[in-house]
Amino acid sequence: MPQLVSRSKNLATPALYERPADQMSWLVPLEKRAPLSSRDPILVPLDILRPTQVAVGMRSVACKRAKVARRVGKSKQIARFLDKRPIPSVVGPGGDLYMIDHHHFGLALWQAEVKQAYVHIVRDFSALARPAFWRQMEADGCLYPFDEAGKRVRPSRLPVGLYALKEDPFRDLAWSVREAGGFEKSPIPYAEFQWAAFFREHVSERTLKTNYDKAVAKAVHLSRSREAAALPGFLANRR
Repeated sequence: MPQLVSRSKNLATPALYERPADQMSWLVPLEKRAPLSSRDPILVPLDILRPTQVAVGMRSVACKRAKVARRVGKSKQIARFLDKRPIPSVVGPGGDLYMIDHHHFGLALWQAEVKQAYVHIVRDFSALARPAFWRQMEADGCLYPFDEAGKRVRPSRLPVGLYALKEDPFRDLAWSVREAGGFEKSPIPYAEFQWAAFFREHVSERTLKTNYDKAVAKAVHLSRSREAAALPGFLANRR
């Protein structure tokens, strides 16, 4: 079976579509490794990545999946594609890998049956007890403990894998508004969920389900209002 490889190895191999024999073979004892956050991105199986949010926008996932699908079966193209898109992750208790961004991209890969992806380890919290781990994750902005209806949940209710992510139509609405120029992409973690929560208060779910274009138009208008001024990525000159 193929081994997990670092970015320096040749990626254009069938290893991208096969499951390694040992999912955790990338993890070596703490005392024998350099700090994980200083390492180059590493290739791991998608199904060991644990989400730090409950839901995604499925329209956004479908858009990303189409981009992935055009490269599946073309080893060099998919290799370059993955190489440029490492998933930022945190090592948690027991060596579990928690992805803290790119959930839509990860789910798109999973749906396209790409079995592995690069991750970039940004923090190593493997020495923490689980309660302390969750407190630290939230304090660092690496956790979004809200379900698909915007209600807060315990970390134990987070999906155990990408396949279990749920659909939040308001997260899709936020994505569509950004695509339409309603606000700009922000480096703030989970920024578009803040927009989704804002739109949830002002756009009816019925409109969202029955007339998506109308919902987007209303949300674009809202994105330029005074009420949205404190949200990340707000475009002041569009008011």
